[in-house]
Amino acid sequence: MDHSIKRQGLLRDKQVSQFVKLIEEGQIETSSGLNQESSITKTGDTRWGSHFKTFTSLMTIYGAIIEVLEEVGKDTSFEKYGETMLLLDVLQSFNFIFMLYLMVGILGFTNDLSVALQKRDQDLLNALSLVKATKEELQEMRNDGWEELISKVMEICNKHDIDVPDLDALYVQGKKPRRHATTSSVSNLHHFKHDYLFSVLDLQLHELNARFDEDNIELLQCVSSFDVKKLLRMVELYPNDFVDVPEVVNYVRNVRCDPKFAKLKGLSDLCVKLVETKKCNTFYIVYRLLKLTLVLSVATASVKRIFSTIKFVKSQLCNKMSDQWSNDRLITFIERDVLETINNDVILVHFQKMDNKRFSL
Repeated sequence: MDHSIKRQGLLRDKQVSQFVKLIEEGQIETSSGLNQESSITKTGDTRWGSHFKTFTSLMTIYGAIIEVLEEVGKDTSFEKYGETMLLLDVLQSFNFIFMLYLMVGILGFTNDLSVALQKRDQDLLNALSLVKATKEELQEMRNDGWEELISKVMEICNKHDIDVPDLDALYVQGKKPRRHATTSSVSNLHHFKHDYLFSVLDLQLHELNARFDEDNIELLQCVSSFDVKKLLRMVELYPNDFVDVPEVVNYVRNVRCDPKFAKLKGLSDLCVKLVETKKCNTFYIVYRLLKLTLVLSVATASVKRIFSTIKFVKSQLCNKMSDQWSNDRLITFIERDVLETINNDVILVHFQKMDNKRFSL
């Protein structure tokens, strides 16, 4: 639907009609910047996102999408009509509406954390507070979020005339006709509440607890600011790399007496000044702590750039090549700034010397 100009116009017209109807009924307000045209978020826009915008935009224009699909089903061939009716059957099901609102609820809690963890200028303390808040919100949704979720689902189903199953009846797996359906031993309430809501929330909480356990959170807190007491905890976390703990205290006393360290603007300037004054050799533990702090603060952005490159390079042909060959090719994309400084003649001479060839490259 997004790839056809004609259908984009049809979707736009349906949205306008819905906005006019809602404004006349007094269900939405009018003001500058409100009620603007919406569309489904493109796949490329969610490459590093959480699909939260995709689901919210789908909720916003859900009614318009249904009307457009009904129009498309009338004007196309039988094959396209069948595909359209199949899609309508899925979109107009209680199961789809429930999963849509469930994902919007969960991703609404985790989206801020997802965005914060992908920023180049990482604010670690803010990210840690978001981790804690996200865990609490997900746990609260698990404990008390069922009634609010099911009420929203019921409301949208009644609005669009979608059949709502009896939650006390046994869950039936499959579609009509009934003779092809499989009746389970659990109720619809148990299926949607425990198998869907609780299972997804438990999975999210498990992943957050596994990735941000007490040790990891303490490590991030240590590198969040250059504080002696916090940095000494990193010595305990990495006992093999740090031996002489009092060195950190001696370093603080030393640099306070040195005017060269008086007007530094950040950790990067501090590292440069340590190398220039050769204090990095004297206070090598402090220098290691500083390097670890700087590396951790940009690790996420570097990983993001590398995986973006991998997605760009990978194709059906690349998937068949060996890992080593694939890694060699990725280097040229990841380290393009370095490779652009290398003269092509040097590369040609290198390949020419690798094997005796009958011709010159």
